[in-house]
Amino acid sequence: MNTSRRDRRTGLTSAALASLMCMIAAAFLLTATPAHACVLCMPYPKVTNADQIVGSGTAVFARENPTRPFSYAVLETFKGRYDGSAIPLFLDSTTARALQLYPALQVILVQNGAGGAWRALGMAGREYQSVMRQVAQWDKSSKTLAERAVFFATYLRHEDRRLAELAFLEVARAPYATLRDLKTRVARDDIYRIVNDLFHVEWHGLYILMLGMSDRPDDIAFVRGKLKTAAKHGLTINLAAYATAFIEMTGADGLKQLAEEYFADPDRSSAELIEIVKALSVQGNGGRAELRTAIVEAYGRVLAHHPELAGYVANDLSDWKVARFVPELREILNAGIGLDEASHFAIAMYLSSADEGGSSKAAFTRPSGLR
Repeated sequence: MNTSRRDRRTGLTSAALASLMCMIAAAFLLTATPAHACVLCMPYPKVTNADQIVGSGTAVFARENPTRPFSYAVLETFKGRYDGSAIPLFLDSTTARALQLYPALQVILVQNGAGGAWRALGMAGREYQSVMRQVAQWDKSSKTLAERAVFFATYLRHEDRRLAELAFLEVARAPYATLRDLKTRVARDDIYRIVNDLFHVEWHGLYILMLGMSDRPDDIAFVRGKLKTAAKHGLTINLAAYATAFIEMTGADGLKQLAEEYFADPDRSSAELIEIVKALSVQGNGGRAELRTAIVEAYGRVLAHHPELAGYVANDLSDWKVARFVPELREILNAGIGLDEASHFAIAMYLSSADEGGSSKAAFTRPSGLR
C-alpha cells in the first residue's frame, strides 16, 4: 500500500480512536493461550440475563408494591416457587417512574435458591417477558451456545432495545461456524446501519462478521476499503473482524493479500499482527477450514519475521498436526526473546507433541497488496 504509512501512523492513531476500542480480548468468551485469542472481544458481561434465569431457582416478574412504595410486589412466578415473603430489594425512583409510564413493563427478579439473595435483572416488555418464559424452561445443559445463538438471532434487530441487547450478547459469543449459518437472519440494511453507527461501536464486530457472509461485489469492496484504510494508518479497531470477513469473502486470494501486507512488513506493530492472526485462527478452526494449508504458510511468515508472536500460532499448528515448524519453534523457544509465559507454554506443548516430520509445502505467491 502507501509507502508513507509510517509517517502518518502515529498521528492518525489518536486518543479519540483509541477510546472507541471496544473489541478484542475474549470473544466467544475464550481467553486461553495466545493462539486461541478471539475474533470478537467485547467488554460485555460473561453472564447474560438468560444465564441468570437458567441458573436461578426462582424467577418472577414484579412491579412496585402499591402499598409499599419503592418495594416490589410479585405479579408472576415463571420459574420455581415463590414463597410469598417480602423481597428485600430497593426499587429506585428511575425504575418506579418507568413502570408508571409504561404499564406493560415488569422487572425481572431472580433468586438462586430457597432463602438465597434476590437480584434484579432489569425491566422487560411483553415480548421480552415471553422470551424469558421460554428460557426458564432450559436447564444448564439443554442448550449449547450455538443453539442459543440460533434462538436469539431473530431478536437482534427487535424494536425492544433491551431484548435486542440480550440477543446481541447471546449471538456474539457463539462459535464462528454458527455465525456463518446466521447470514440469512439479519437484513443487509440492518448490518450496515450498525456498522456505520458510532454509538454502537461495541456491536460492530459481530455485524462485520455477518457482512462477511455476503458475496456481493459492493460488500466486498466495502470490507476491502476498511482494511486498506487500517493497513495504511496502522489501525487495529475491528481489524480482526474485517480480516475474518475479507477471508470469508475472497478465500485464498484475500488471505494471501493480508499475509503479504502484514506478515512480511517488519514495521507492523504487534497489535496489528495479533488481530490478523486471530482472523486466520478463526477461519482455520471454525470457518474456511479448506484454507488451512494457506494459513499454515502465512503462519510460517509470522515465525520468520515476527518470532515474538510464535505463541499465537503454536496451538493451531499443534491442533492441525503440522510438524514442519519444529526447528523454528524450538529455536524461538530457546532464544526466549519477547515471549511471555503463555507463549512459552504454547510453544513447549507444540514441541512436546509434534513429530520431526514435515507437512504440506503449498506455494505462497506474492500478491500486490489489498487492491
